[in-house]
Amino acid sequence: MNVRISARALYDLDIIYAALFSGKHSAAADRFLEQSRQAVEFLSQNPQAGPHPHWATRHRSLRFWVISRTNYLIYYFADEQGISIERVLDGRRDVARIMELREDDPPDLEQ
Repeated sequence: MNVRISARALYDLDIIYAALFSGKHSAAADRFLEQSRQAVEFLSQNPQAGPHPHWATRHRSLRFWVISRTNYLIYYFADEQGISIERVLDGRRDVARIMELREDDPPDLEQ
């Protein structure tokens, strides 16, 4: 299936990688990228696998998937063309607020 990754999700991945790498944990940063790649590959083959978040309001078709051995979640939409990855966020954060209010958007994205 086709995989689309939003600019916000790419920004999220860049920020997460930079945070892991900046702590001189380049191996952890590289592991994170590999685990992310594996999760996206799984979702591309199993787009309905992720549950819907209980808080979804305007995002009724939103799904999420945990990146193995991390606290990070991939938030995505699935349709007949494939999956659209919207965000990659730390699940310990107030994700509902971030998604609903579009907090933490990259500075150069139009809303």
